[in-house]
Amino acid sequence: MPVTHFDVTLERPLAGGRAFGDVGPYEELKGRLRFALDPTHAANVRITDVERAPRNRDGHVEFAADVSILLPTERARGNGRMIVDVVNRGNTVTVPNFNHATRPVFGPDTGADPPIDVGDGFLMRHGYTVVSCGWQCDVPELPGLFRLYAPEARGADGRPLRGRVYVNLQAPEPVPHFLLSDRGHLAHPAGELDEPNAVLLVRDQLDGEHQTIARRVPPPGGRSPRSSRSQCAARRCPLCGSL
Repeated sequence: MPVTHFDVTLERPLAGGRAFGDVGPYEELKGRLRFALDPTHAANVRITDVERAPRNRDGHVEFAADVSILLPTERARGNGRMIVDVVNRGNTVTVPNFNHATRPVFGPDTGADPPIDVGDGFLMRHGYTVVSCGWQCDVPELPGLFRLYAPEARGADGRPLRGRVYVNLQAPEPVPHFLLSDRGHLAHPAGELDEPNAVLLVRDQLDGEHQTIARRVPPPGGRSPRSSRSQCAARRCPLCGSL
């Protein structure tokens, strides 16, 4: 899975240029990594629908990911080891956990590049390079979250793939409604607003018997009724626009 390019959009000293023991100061390189993989390689054929992704002139599938690299300003002072930060829902994990630090909270009105809390500086004092890289393409569209930019799989006719998507929704207490994706993540868009084969099931327990909720289809020109335990109707989400 070769990296073909690194688009650096930000280069700044970490913690205001503070020195971390004998390792010295750190810096952050931030931007977007671009990749191109061979879909026929044995290590890549297991990727779901990779054979359906668009290919470049070399027959490779291209994609990209947001990335942040924290490393010593004087590279030779590092310990030669790298920690890959498997971000959680687009948020960094490694530095907050190892350094007993806080992580920023992102929202629609927050900046994409807030200062990094280095906490007690544990990883830096020991010379580690930390790479945070996006791996989810469905994270909320908020500035600052690390995202994967994946190509869309297409059918043989070149059109988007269509099929049934299973969504499991549960809550520890009664709730008036559910979003189709957790915490503002991007849901799969509905192929049709009035999908005739859509099914709503309800269970009291995860392994319990299911009950199929009858669906009421609005009359031509009419409005969809509200959904409840006794009726099911497709409704557009007011936040993300999906069903």
